[in-house]
Amino acid sequence: MLHRILVPLDGSGEAESILPYLRDLAPRFSSHVDILGVGIGRKNRRVNRLLEEYIGRVAVSLQSNSIKAEAVTLYGSAADKILDYAAQNDIDLIIMATHGRSGITRWWMGSVAEKVISEASTPVLLVQSKHPTKTGTVRKLPFLKILTPLDGSDIGQAALPYAEALATKTGASINLLQVLSPPGALEASILGGPDWRKFVKAMHDGGEDYLSSIAKKLDEKGIKTTCEVVTGDPAGRIVEYAEDKEVSLIAMSTHGRTGISRWVLGSVADKVLHGARMPMLLVRSPKMIIPRPTT
Repeated sequence: MLHRILVPLDGSGEAESILPYLRDLAPRFSSHVDILGVGIGRKNRRVNRLLEEYIGRVAVSLQSNSIKAEAVTLYGSAADKILDYAAQNDIDLIIMATHGRSGITRWWMGSVAEKVISEASTPVLLVQSKHPTKTGTVRKLPFLKILTPLDGSDIGQAALPYAEALATKTGASINLLQVLSPPGALEASILGGPDWRKFVKAMHDGGEDYLSSIAKKLDEKGIKTTCEVVTGDPAGRIVEYAEDKEVSLIAMSTHGRTGISRWVLGSVADKVLHGARMPMLLVRSPKMIIPRPTT
């Protein structure tokens, strides 16, 4: 599934926080890795020559770990070049950090990552680089617990095959979670009392049946799986659950409006990304992909 991985780097220590994950994942999937640097302005500028040398050194370092790595340097807008390269080279996964201003070419990794997330059809693994401590999440390798929030829709299940592939290769367990949004004032007033409690119970039971059916299939493939249905604000409960269960990765879809709990997974994923401290894998359903225009 992850035959080819794209790793954009800008020369900053923050951006390099993704390298431990890359060194763990690439050998498991026998992935070919493209290390991409994006220069600014003329190619012969000293800063661009430094970037090209830096990208080359990273590729050589990965090759010394028996990882098939290639250095690539392009010039222009960082986010656009990342997106175009991924689309034109059949990239299966983009791994990048979400913060960093100190690189050779001085990308603002936060804004670059934000544009890549919003437009990429390729799955994106994001690593928070705010707190690169010795005991931080970058040391929790390989992934041990993968949290996969689902909303009951086909679109909302886009990340599930990736969570399954990662669990198969790393031996991680999968925690399936569904968050039922609390009732609106109008809904509660229409039903009210016992009728409302019956409705909520039916929603909860339906969610448990839905998650249990998925868990059963994963269990049959040898993947240890748990499932839970909770009520509350989807993004808040996902972050709370991830922290409480000490998950290593949150894998979720980025869009979907048709599920039982009627999440808008784009906004939910965005809130989770800003609230969670662990890595996050964002996958867009093929039904939601708009091809980038060719240049």
